[in-house]
Amino acid sequence: MLPIEDIRKRAQKDFFEVWKETGSYFEGERTFTLPERRGKEHLLSKYALKSRDILLEMGFDEVYLKQFFSKDHVMKQYGPEAPAILDRLYFLATLPRPDIGISEEKQAFILEKVPQLDIEKLKQVFRDYKLDKIDPGDLSEELATRLKVSPEDAMFLLREAFPEVLDLSPVSSDQVLNSHFTTAWFPTLAQLVDKAPLPVMLFTSGWRYRREQREDPMHLRAHYNISMVAMGEGLTIADGMYITKEFFTRMGFEKLKFKKKPNQAIYYAYGTNYEVFVKDDRFGWVEVTEIGMYSPIALAQYNIPYPVFNSGPGLGRLVMLMEDVDDLRELHHPEFYSYSFSDQEIASMLTIVNRPNTADSNEFIDSVRSAAHEHKDARSPCAFTAYEGEFLGRRIKAQINEREEDKSLLGPAAFNELYVHEGNIYGIPPTGLSKKHEAVVSDGVRTSLTYMDAFLAYVSYELELLAEQGFVGKKEFRLGMVKRLSDINVSIPEEVRTFIQMKNNKIDVRGPVFFTIEVTLE
Repeated sequence: MLPIEDIRKRAQKDFFEVWKETGSYFEGERTFTLPERRGKEHLLSKYALKSRDILLEMGFDEVYLKQFFSKDHVMKQYGPEAPAILDRLYFLATLPRPDIGISEEKQAFILEKVPQLDIEKLKQVFRDYKLDKIDPGDLSEELATRLKVSPEDAMFLLREAFPEVLDLSPVSSDQVLNSHFTTAWFPTLAQLVDKAPLPVMLFTSGWRYRREQREDPMHLRAHYNISMVAMGEGLTIADGMYITKEFFTRMGFEKLKFKKKPNQAIYYAYGTNYEVFVKDDRFGWVEVTEIGMYSPIALAQYNIPYPVFNSGPGLGRLVMLMEDVDDLRELHHPEFYSYSFSDQEIASMLTIVNRPNTADSNEFIDSVRSAAHEHKDARSPCAFTAYEGEFLGRRIKAQINEREEDKSLLGPAAFNELYVHEGNIYGIPPTGLSKKHEAVVSDGVRTSLTYMDAFLAYVSYELELLAEQGFVGKKEFRLGMVKRLSDINVSIPEEVRTFIQMKNNKIDVRGPVFFTIEVTLE
């Protein structure tokens, strides 16, 4: 593993030194071998390909639509509704190229740091940058290459000598990201009028971007979708319903119904805008697309003289219905929102961090555990010999004790065991279970990892190190109030921890152990 904490701290002090040094981490011979398995496909791709095959079989041609359009297209298509639509769109912005002057004072500042620098060549680089001959992402490399300076000196010029190059504010343009495939269909169809034989039948798939106020299980700011159009002489909404029914039937939905939309989208011809529903066993009737005939008013703006039918099936919603997924976020981005770890998988990934390696340690752990269990309720002050004998060629003696007055030798959580239940991790006592704990024990997954065993594994691991180092003397180990897995020498992969957090589940291992063991090595 990379020492990321150390790298992050040192890079803040000297970025380029650490950048150069860490390149050595990746030298050496090839050790990687491709796994003997097939990769896992994304559900969106699976159903995008299925819908693609269906549409191709139905006679539709596949196209890729442009993603950027001026807001004028939205004005043409939506008419009086355009302001409301524009409010939902993302406008593209760019960083302006600043005018960069080099005063005598700045020249002196630069030459003090980079004495050999050719100021005239520097001015030429910035002139080319202003004229858009240099891509902003390449400016640092251009400075280093054309001025024959080090990467560190190039970054000095950008960060310290000319910070105005980096300290820029974006300026918006009139270009918008594709929010509705309709925005792209009109200019695309206009290009095919009198060029392609009728009927023109096209479909596409891709990302749509909408400025949603928030993302939730049913709304994303960027989502993957499919869309289809048919342009031909005499097409009617009845033809569009026929196309829609054929598509969804082939996708596997047997029951379909059409409902005229109360608030008709203005880019559709009046009275032709329908919501389409399929019957689902879990949710009943679920909307899966909107359909309609493009408005003659909008078509006229693009000189399109033929009727056009449009449908935009919600690919994400179709997949959710067919794969029992409840959240669009999980569907699109499972690496952030869903890892699908079962309780059994979580239990199997709970591991002891520091684990001993010898048979002597196993004997030591068994003996101490037995003594701790036998005397766990003894009242303090008290002390008991838990182990005495050979350990890696050394003579050792282990004593468990509690010095404070009128306490039990061990706290009540000393023999708690880890369970996993419904995506939660719990520390469960062996006796005196609450109703909640009874449900966890009854229905959850038992790990057989107890606080005592995990902590004694840590103690034994440390004793093995001390014995190897030739340590002589006493060493005390104490486990007090447990608050987290690391307190008991247990870890879980970060991706599992993230999964638990994203599901709003918990890792509840809190409990008083208060176990002290004193070991003497001779």
